[in-house]
Amino acid sequence: MAVMIVRYLDANQARWGRLTGEAPTRAGDLIALEPIVTHRETTAGLIEELDSRASVWTTASVHISASQLLSPITNDATLLCQGLNYAAHAAEAQHHVRKSNLIFSKASSSLTGPFSKIVRPPEVELLDYEVEIGVVLRADLRGPTDVTGANLGDVVAGVVLCDDVSARDIMFGATFMQWFQGKSYRTFCPCGPVLYLLDRAEVANTLANLQIKLWLNGELRQSASSAQLIFKPTETLAYITQGIDMKRGDVLLTGTPGGVTSPASPKLVEILKTHLMADTQRRDELRVEMAKLRPFMQPGDIVTATLFSALHDKSLGGQENMIEAARGHASSIESPSQRAAS
Repeated sequence: MAVMIVRYLDANQARWGRLTGEAPTRAGDLIALEPIVTHRETTAGLIEELDSRASVWTTASVHISASQLLSPITNDATLLCQGLNYAAHAAEAQHHVRKSNLIFSKASSSLTGPFSKIVRPPEVELLDYEVEIGVVLRADLRGPTDVTGANLGDVVAGVVLCDDVSARDIMFGATFMQWFQGKSYRTFCPCGPVLYLLDRAEVANTLANLQIKLWLNGELRQSASSAQLIFKPTETLAYITQGIDMKRGDVLLTGTPGGVTSPASPKLVEILKTHLMADTQRRDELRVEMAKLRPFMQPGDIVTATLFSALHDKSLGGQENMIEAARGHASSIESPSQRAAS
Protein backbone atom coordinates (compact mmCIF):
# COMPACT_ATOMS: atom_id res chain seq x y z
CA MET A 1 0.00 0.00 0.00
CA ALA A 2 1.37 3.41 -0.99
CA VAL A 3 2.04 5.87 1.84
CA MET A 4 2.79 9.58 1.94
CA ILE A 5 5.98 10.26 3.89
CA VAL A 6 6.86 13.73 5.20
CA ARG A 7 9.87 15.24 6.91
CA TYR A 8 9.20 18.05 9.33
CA LEU A 9 10.86 20.34 11.83
CA ASP A 10 9.93 19.78 15.47
CA ALA A 11 11.80 21.80 18.13
CA ASN A 12 14.73 22.29 15.72
CA GLN A 13 14.87 18.53 15.08
CA ALA A 14 14.08 16.96 11.71
CA ARG A 15 11.61 14.08 12.10
CA TRP A 16 9.79 11.68 9.79
CA GLY A 17 6.08 10.98 9.66
CA ARG A 18 3.36 9.26 7.66
CA LEU A 19 0.42 11.41 6.60
CA THR A 20 -2.94 10.14 7.83
CA GLY A 21 -4.95 12.89 6.14
CA GLU A 22 -4.75 14.85 2.92
CA ALA A 23 -1.49 16.18 1.58
CA PRO A 24 -1.10 19.95 1.98
CA THR A 25 -0.97 22.49 -0.83
CA ARG A 26 -0.50 25.69 1.20
CA ALA A 27 1.86 26.67 4.01
CA GLY A 28 -1.06 27.39 6.33
CA ASP A 29 -2.66 23.96 5.97
CA LEU A 30 -2.98 21.82 9.10
CA ILE A 31 -1.85 18.24 8.51
CA ALA A 32 -2.28 15.03 10.49
CA LEU A 33 0.51 12.49 10.69
CA GLU A 34 1.84 9.53 12.63
CA PRO A 35 5.50 9.98 13.65
CA ILE A 36 7.83 7.27 12.39
CA VAL A 37 9.92 5.43 14.95
CA THR A 38 13.40 5.55 13.43
CA HIS A 39 16.90 6.81 14.00
CA ARG A 40 17.53 7.12 10.27
CA GLU A 41 18.27 10.70 9.26
CA THR A 42 18.50 10.32 5.48
CA THR A 43 15.92 9.51 2.85
CA ALA A 44 18.01 6.52 1.77
CA GLY A 45 18.17 5.19 5.31
CA LEU A 46 14.44 5.61 5.83
CA ILE A 47 13.59 3.80 2.59
CA GLU A 48 15.84 0.92 3.60
CA GLU A 49 14.22 0.70 7.04
CA LEU A 50 10.66 0.91 5.75
CA ASP A 51 11.38 -1.82 3.22
CA SER A 52 12.81 -4.12 5.90
CA ARG A 53 10.37 -3.60 8.77
CA ALA A 54 6.68 -4.45 8.90
CA SER A 55 5.73 -1.44 11.01
CA VAL A 56 7.53 1.63 12.24
CA TRP A 57 4.48 3.81 12.89
CA THR A 58 3.37 5.18 16.22
CA THR A 59 -0.32 5.04 17.13
CA ALA A 60 -0.53 8.65 18.26
CA SER A 61 -1.66 11.22 15.70
CA VAL A 62 0.13 14.57 15.59
CA HIS A 63 -1.13 17.75 13.96
CA ILE A 64 1.37 20.26 12.58
CA SER A 65 1.37 23.23 10.26
CA ALA A 66 2.48 22.53 6.70
CA SER A 67 4.95 25.39 7.12
CA GLN A 68 7.02 23.02 9.29
CA LEU A 69 7.64 20.64 6.39
CA LEU A 70 11.15 20.14 5.04
CA SER A 71 12.23 18.54 1.80
CA PRO A 72 11.54 14.79 2.09
CA ILE A 73 14.75 14.27 0.09
CA THR A 74 17.86 14.85 2.19
CA ASN A 75 20.90 16.53 0.71
CA ASP A 76 23.09 13.44 0.66
CA ALA A 77 21.11 12.48 -2.45
CA THR A 78 22.40 13.00 -5.97
CA LEU A 79 20.02 14.94 -8.22
CA LEU A 80 20.18 13.90 -11.88
CA CYS A 81 17.90 15.66 -14.33
CA GLN A 82 16.47 15.16 -17.78
CA GLY A 83 16.20 18.07 -20.19
CA LEU A 84 13.66 18.68 -22.95
CA ASN A 85 11.76 15.50 -22.08
CA TYR A 86 8.28 16.71 -23.06
CA ALA A 87 7.56 17.43 -26.72
CA ALA A 88 6.05 20.86 -25.98
CA HIS A 89 9.10 22.00 -24.02
CA ALA A 90 11.49 20.58 -26.62
CA ALA A 91 9.63 22.49 -29.33
CA GLU A 92 9.72 25.80 -27.45
CA ALA A 93 13.49 25.28 -27.04
CA GLN A 94 13.82 24.74 -30.82
CA HIS A 95 14.54 21.00 -30.39
CA HIS A 96 11.50 19.67 -32.21
CA VAL A 97 12.78 16.11 -32.65
CA ARG A 98 14.45 14.54 -29.64
CA LYS A 99 16.99 11.89 -30.69
CA SER A 100 19.00 11.54 -27.49
CA ASN A 101 18.41 11.67 -23.75
CA LEU A 102 19.74 14.91 -22.25
CA ILE A 103 21.10 14.36 -18.72
CA PHE A 104 22.55 16.98 -16.39
CA SER A 105 23.01 17.41 -12.64
CA LYS A 106 21.82 19.83 -9.99
CA ALA A 107 23.50 20.36 -6.62
CA SER A 108 21.65 18.71 -3.75
CA SER A 109 22.34 21.83 -1.66
CA SER A 110 19.63 23.45 -3.81
CA LEU A 111 16.99 21.35 -2.01
CA THR A 112 14.52 23.31 0.07
CA GLY A 113 11.09 22.80 1.61
CA PRO A 114 7.79 22.85 -0.30
CA PHE A 115 6.73 26.10 1.38
CA SER A 116 10.12 27.77 1.79
CA LYS A 117 11.21 30.95 0.05
CA ILE A 118 13.15 30.83 -3.21
CA VAL A 119 16.02 33.28 -2.91
CA ARG A 120 17.00 35.11 -6.09
CA PRO A 121 20.75 35.92 -6.06
CA PRO A 122 21.66 39.53 -6.91
CA GLU A 123 23.36 38.55 -10.20
CA VAL A 124 20.27 36.72 -11.49
CA GLU A 125 17.75 38.56 -13.68
CA LEU A 126 16.04 35.71 -15.56
CA LEU A 127 14.64 33.47 -12.82
CA ASP A 128 12.41 30.70 -14.18
CA TYR A 129 10.33 27.78 -12.89
CA GLU A 130 10.24 24.14 -14.06
CA VAL A 131 7.76 21.80 -12.39
CA GLU A 132 8.93 18.18 -12.51
CA ILE A 133 8.23 14.67 -11.28
CA GLY A 134 11.09 13.31 -9.20
CA VAL A 135 11.69 9.55 -9.26
CA VAL A 136 13.34 8.32 -6.04
CA LEU A 137 15.54 5.21 -6.06
CA ARG A 138 14.93 2.18 -3.85
CA ALA A 139 18.15 0.35 -4.74
CA ASP A 140 21.80 1.04 -5.45
CA LEU A 141 22.57 0.77 -9.15
CA ARG A 142 26.22 -0.20 -9.48
CA GLY A 143 27.24 -0.82 -13.04
CA PRO A 144 25.05 -1.18 -16.15
CA THR A 145 21.52 -2.15 -15.13
CA ASP A 146 18.68 -3.45 -17.29
CA VAL A 147 15.64 -1.55 -15.99
CA THR A 148 12.27 -2.74 -17.29
CA GLY A 149 8.63 -2.51 -16.33
CA ALA A 150 8.97 -5.91 -14.68
CA ASN A 151 11.75 -4.90 -12.27
CA LEU A 152 11.02 -1.17 -11.95
CA GLY A 153 9.54 -1.64 -8.48
CA ASP A 154 12.83 -3.11 -7.26
CA VAL A 155 14.66 -0.04 -8.54
CA VAL A 156 12.27 2.82 -7.73
CA ALA A 157 10.81 3.55 -4.28
CA GLY A 158 8.48 6.40 -5.07
CA VAL A 159 7.93 9.87 -6.47
CA VAL A 160 8.20 13.45 -5.25
CA LEU A 161 7.16 16.84 -6.63
CA CYS A 162 10.08 19.14 -7.54
CA ASP A 163 10.56 22.59 -9.03
CA ASP A 164 13.81 22.81 -11.00
CA VAL A 165 14.23 26.57 -10.51
CA SER A 166 16.63 27.92 -13.13
CA ALA A 167 18.59 31.14 -13.63
CA ARG A 168 18.46 31.34 -17.43
CA ASP A 169 21.00 34.17 -17.75
CA ILE A 170 23.53 32.32 -15.58
CA MET A 171 22.95 29.05 -17.47
CA PHE A 172 23.34 30.46 -20.95
CA GLY A 173 25.87 33.11 -19.97
CA ALA A 174 28.29 30.58 -18.50
CA THR A 175 31.34 29.42 -20.46
CA PHE A 176 30.15 26.92 -23.07
CA MET A 177 26.67 27.42 -21.59
CA GLN A 178 27.01 24.81 -18.86
CA TRP A 179 23.86 24.67 -16.74
CA PHE A 180 25.12 23.50 -13.34
CA GLN A 181 25.57 26.83 -11.55
CA GLY A 182 22.40 28.35 -12.98
CA LYS A 183 20.36 25.44 -11.63
CA SER A 184 22.19 24.88 -8.35
CA TYR A 185 21.85 27.98 -6.19
CA ARG A 186 20.57 27.36 -2.68
CA THR A 187 16.74 27.11 -2.57
CA PHE A 188 16.57 26.32 -6.32
CA CYS A 189 14.88 22.94 -5.80
CA PRO A 190 11.68 23.12 -3.74
CA CYS A 191 10.82 19.49 -3.00
CA GLY A 192 7.77 17.80 -1.53
CA PRO A 193 5.53 18.07 0.36
CA VAL A 194 5.47 14.27 0.36
CA LEU A 195 7.57 11.34 -0.73
CA TYR A 196 4.96 9.01 -2.17
CA LEU A 197 6.41 5.65 -1.19
CA LEU A 198 5.06 2.83 -3.34
CA ASP A 199 4.74 -0.93 -3.11
CA ARG A 200 6.92 -2.61 -5.71
CA ALA A 201 3.95 -3.94 -7.66
CA GLU A 202 2.40 -0.50 -8.23
CA VAL A 203 5.47 1.50 -9.22
CA ALA A 204 5.27 1.06 -13.00
CA ASN A 205 1.58 1.93 -13.30
CA THR A 206 1.89 4.86 -10.90
CA LEU A 207 4.79 6.40 -12.81
CA ALA A 208 2.77 6.19 -16.01
CA ASN A 209 -0.22 8.03 -14.52
CA LEU A 210 1.01 11.16 -12.77
CA GLN A 211 -0.09 14.72 -13.43
CA ILE A 212 1.79 17.94 -12.66
CA LYS A 213 0.72 21.59 -12.79
CA LEU A 214 2.35 24.92 -12.00
CA TRP A 215 0.95 28.42 -11.54
CA LEU A 216 2.71 31.78 -11.23
CA ASN A 217 0.71 34.35 -9.27
CA GLY A 218 -2.42 32.28 -9.92
CA GLU A 219 -1.90 31.97 -13.69
CA LEU A 220 -1.61 28.38 -14.92
CA ARG A 221 1.71 28.11 -16.76
CA GLN A 222 2.46 24.36 -16.98
CA SER A 223 0.33 21.21 -17.08
CA ALA A 224 1.27 17.70 -18.22
CA SER A 225 1.01 13.97 -17.63
CA SER A 226 3.87 11.53 -17.16
CA ALA A 227 2.41 9.58 -20.09
CA GLN A 228 3.79 12.40 -22.28
CA LEU A 229 7.42 11.84 -21.26
CA ILE A 230 9.60 11.25 -24.31
CA PHE A 231 12.19 9.11 -22.50
CA LYS A 232 10.52 7.05 -19.75
CA PRO A 233 12.13 6.29 -16.37
CA THR A 234 12.93 2.70 -17.36
CA GLU A 235 15.03 3.56 -20.39
CA THR A 236 16.50 6.65 -18.73
CA LEU A 237 17.73 4.81 -15.64
CA ALA A 238 19.14 2.04 -17.82
CA TYR A 239 20.87 4.66 -19.97
CA ILE A 240 22.36 6.52 -17.00
CA THR A 241 23.77 3.36 -15.44
CA GLN A 242 25.78 2.61 -18.55
CA GLY A 243 28.30 5.09 -17.23
CA ILE A 244 27.18 6.40 -13.82
CA ASP A 245 26.46 4.67 -10.52
CA MET A 246 23.35 5.69 -8.58
CA LYS A 247 22.33 4.89 -5.03
CA ARG A 248 19.26 4.46 -2.88
CA GLY A 249 17.62 7.85 -2.19
CA ASP A 250 18.96 9.52 -5.33
CA VAL A 251 16.44 11.39 -7.46
CA LEU A 252 15.88 11.53 -11.20
CA LEU A 253 14.03 14.72 -12.17
CA THR A 254 12.20 13.65 -15.30
CA GLY A 255 11.94 16.97 -17.14
CA THR A 256 9.57 19.90 -17.32
CA PRO A 257 6.62 20.39 -19.69
CA GLY A 258 6.08 23.34 -21.99
CA GLY A 259 5.18 26.73 -20.60
CA VAL A 260 8.47 28.11 -19.32
CA THR A 261 8.70 31.90 -19.17
CA SER A 262 10.53 32.57 -22.43
CA PRO A 263 10.62 30.03 -25.26
CA ALA A 264 13.63 30.14 -27.57
CA SER A 265 13.11 32.57 -30.45
CA PRO A 266 15.09 32.51 -33.72
CA LYS A 267 16.87 35.64 -32.46
CA LEU A 268 17.88 33.86 -29.25
CA VAL A 269 19.31 30.92 -31.21
CA GLU A 270 21.27 33.35 -33.36
CA ILE A 271 22.70 35.03 -30.24
CA LEU A 272 23.83 31.66 -28.89
CA LYS A 273 25.58 30.78 -32.14
CA THR A 274 27.13 34.17 -32.80
CA HIS A 275 28.53 34.72 -29.32
CA LEU A 276 29.44 31.18 -28.29
CA MET A 277 32.91 32.29 -27.17
CA ALA A 278 31.90 35.71 -25.80
CA ASP A 279 30.22 34.94 -22.48
CA THR A 280 29.44 38.44 -21.24
CA GLN A 281 28.09 39.69 -24.56
CA ARG A 282 26.01 36.52 -24.99
CA ARG A 283 24.54 36.87 -21.50
CA ASP A 284 23.72 40.57 -21.92
CA GLU A 285 22.01 40.10 -25.27
CA LEU A 286 20.10 37.06 -23.97
CA ARG A 287 18.79 39.09 -21.04
CA VAL A 288 17.27 41.58 -23.46
CA GLU A 289 15.86 38.99 -25.87
CA MET A 290 14.45 36.53 -23.30
CA ALA A 291 12.67 39.26 -21.32
CA LYS A 292 10.62 40.40 -24.33
CA LEU A 293 7.77 37.87 -24.01
CA ARG A 294 6.78 38.16 -20.35
CA PRO A 295 8.50 38.93 -17.04
CA PHE A 296 10.61 36.33 -15.29
CA MET A 297 9.97 35.64 -11.60
CA GLN A 298 10.44 38.68 -9.38
CA PRO A 299 10.66 39.15 -5.60
CA GLY A 300 7.16 38.91 -4.16
CA ASP A 301 5.90 36.52 -6.84
CA ILE A 302 4.25 33.28 -5.68
CA VAL A 303 4.86 30.03 -7.58
CA THR A 304 2.60 27.09 -6.78
CA ALA A 305 2.62 23.53 -8.09
CA THR A 306 0.75 20.25 -7.60
CA LEU A 307 1.27 16.52 -8.16
CA PHE A 308 -1.64 14.11 -8.66
CA SER A 309 -1.74 10.32 -8.95
CA ALA A 310 -4.44 9.42 -11.48
CA LEU A 311 -3.97 5.71 -10.71
CA HIS A 312 -4.90 6.22 -7.06
CA ASP A 313 -7.15 9.26 -7.65
CA LYS A 314 -5.10 11.00 -4.97
CA SER A 315 -3.60 14.43 -4.56
CA LEU A 316 0.05 14.23 -3.55
CA GLY A 317 -0.05 17.80 -2.37
CA GLY A 318 1.51 20.96 -3.65
CA GLN A 319 4.08 23.66 -3.19
CA GLU A 320 3.76 27.36 -2.43
CA ASN A 321 7.00 29.32 -2.69
CA MET A 322 7.54 33.07 -2.58
CA ILE A 323 10.42 34.65 -4.47
CA GLU A 324 12.69 36.71 -2.23
CA ALA A 325 15.67 38.88 -3.15
CA ALA A 326 18.96 37.87 -1.56
CA ARG A 327 19.98 40.04 1.37
CA GLY A 328 23.69 40.56 1.93
CA HIS A 329 25.98 37.62 2.71
CA ALA A 330 24.79 34.68 4.80
CA SER A 331 26.75 33.66 7.88
CA SER A 332 29.06 30.66 7.50
CA ILE A 333 27.69 29.30 10.81
CA GLU A 334 24.43 27.41 10.49
CA SER A 335 21.67 27.71 13.05
CA PRO A 336 20.13 24.51 14.48
CA SER A 337 17.10 24.90 12.23
CA GLN A 338 19.32 25.31 9.15
CA ARG A 339 21.22 22.15 10.05
CA ALA A 340 17.98 20.24 10.53
CA ALA A 341 16.63 21.52 7.21
CA SER A 342 19.65 20.13 5.38
